[in-house]
Amino acid sequence: MAGVESESKEIREIIDAGRQIISKNLTWGTSGNISARGENGEIYITASGTVLGDLSREDILTVKQDGTVSGQGKPSKESGMHRAVYAKRPDVQAVVHASPFFTTLCSSSDIKVEPNLFIEAMYYLSAVAYVDYYHAGSAELARAVADVCPEADVIFMRNHGVIICGSSMKEAMCALEIVENVCRMNVLANAGKFKLMPVGEETVTDFLEGGYYRPVKKTILSWK
Repeated sequence: MAGVESESKEIREIIDAGRQIISKNLTWGTSGNISARGENGEIYITASGTVLGDLSREDILTVKQDGTVSGQGKPSKESGMHRAVYAKRPDVQAVVHASPFFTTLCSSSDIKVEPNLFIEAMYYLSAVAYVDYYHAGSAELARAVADVCPEADVIFMRNHGVIICGSSMKEAMCALEIVENVCRMNVLANAGKFKLMPVGEETVTDFLEGGYYRPVKKTILSWK
């Protein structure tokens, strides 16, 4: 089992992330769930029915890859989806699922999200995928996410929200906030009937592959 120090780190990160998500209006009600991978492969995840902005130590359970749970209560019904990501992505240390307003609006409409609007967006939205609607907590949703997560760090779930795969909790939270701002810009441009002026593809490629940031995955799917 993980030591107390290691366990405290993952739990503290999840609690802090939950507070940030609520304070920045990145979800609502009991929507959303957060997990972190422990040093021995165990998964720390929020319990079912929790409010992300009001998490305590008791609201975070430990789940093994086979689904065995330690702690009181039930893990988030999306735990199968989180476990699927960790199984496919050994580089991922944190998974955040939330339903930010503009992101969810884009996932529930025919707005095609243009990501290449500013530096951070070009980087954090360089590997994006979309999955169709499946009921929350279903095996079908877990499989759909598992199918695309090897090549995507940001996954839009139709009529549901978004799931972020991060190399750290800090990276996942940064990506979540940037995705929401990109979607906000797209929605406002659509409503205002003015044209966005994205950075050209050649320039984006040069930015991503020219040594400015670590290598990133290319977008594998476009909006259906």
